[in-house]
Amino acid sequence: MQSSPKKLEPFKIAMLGPSGVGKTSLLTVMWRQMKAGVVARELRLEALDPEKPGSDYETSSFLDNCESELAQVVKRSNTWIAKGGLQGTSEAQKFYFYFSNRQKNLSSLLLEFQDYPGGWIIGEDKQNHELPIHEKEKMITRVIDYIKNSHVTILAIDTPALIEKKGKYHVQINKTEIIKEILQKAYLEDLSEQPKLLIFVPVKCEHYIKKTQGFSQIEQSFCVQYKELLNILKTPDFSNVAAVLAPVQTLGNVLFSYINEIEEDAKVTPNFIYEKTNQFELIPVDAEQPLRYILQFALKSYINEDFLAVGENFKIALNQFAAGCKKDGGFVILQGEHLLS
Repeated sequence: MQSSPKKLEPFKIAMLGPSGVGKTSLLTVMWRQMKAGVVARELRLEALDPEKPGSDYETSSFLDNCESELAQVVKRSNTWIAKGGLQGTSEAQKFYFYFSNRQKNLSSLLLEFQDYPGGWIIGEDKQNHELPIHEKEKMITRVIDYIKNSHVTILAIDTPALIEKKGKYHVQINKTEIIKEILQKAYLEDLSEQPKLLIFVPVKCEHYIKKTQGFSQIEQSFCVQYKELLNILKTPDFSNVAAVLAPVQTLGNVLFSYINEIEEDAKVTPNFIYEKTNQFELIPVDAEQPLRYILQFALKSYINEDFLAVGENFKIALNQFAAGCKKDGGFVILQGEHLLS
């Protein structure tokens, strides 16, 4: 009697970041550029979980709608205030990127992205109202569990908040203290000792990269503002964690311009003002780089696991795509290089 095929285990990625930073936008442009990047490879890429009927419609429709929204942003008038970007997910939601062999669908790799409302990490509901302490703790615990159960975590970072006015609004917007606590707790509570990958992704960084020495400005600001977290990751307790810095130009033709600080009732509200270039096309840059790093990490650290029992030709095609990881010009392996190459 022929045994039934083994269930395909997903390679899990947790999205991390507060509301408005750009997790959903990042996921959308990663999908867009990944699709474009595999065209010439012996790979097929679909937005679905083959074992979950309807997941193709759910994931594809969501990402297509998000891409349309981003395209409309690039067609707006020349100047506007950034107020949260895409609406994002209203509930916790999983998205699937399914790789298979273009010629024969015998080998495959399923990436599962776990997204959730950014308000969860600070205990806010959909209307940005603070929740009771027990509800707040429950939400934060769910985020910690997502990271514990994931092979990779992608942390989206608002680049203008990171850099402008010497990072004056960085802690407020990027929620660095709670992010640090969540990551530290998740990695310490995970007793599996399996390799982990943490990808720091500065987004909305077009303005800086288009300037001379723009990449170095991002890297220097990142190392200063995340010094405490980076030092924690370098301790022996986190020797199984690889970390990468991978900046992404989310829209391509939209640039940060300046911060307009509005003072009212002794409280200062920063409005981040963006400007268009004279181009009206959505052109993200380097958005596929986090996924290249994910594949490189999976192929190096998990090649013998259930989700990566792949055929030789398929493995070669994945390796060829993963080999496109940038490792200079702002892209930095911060630690754990042995887990990546």
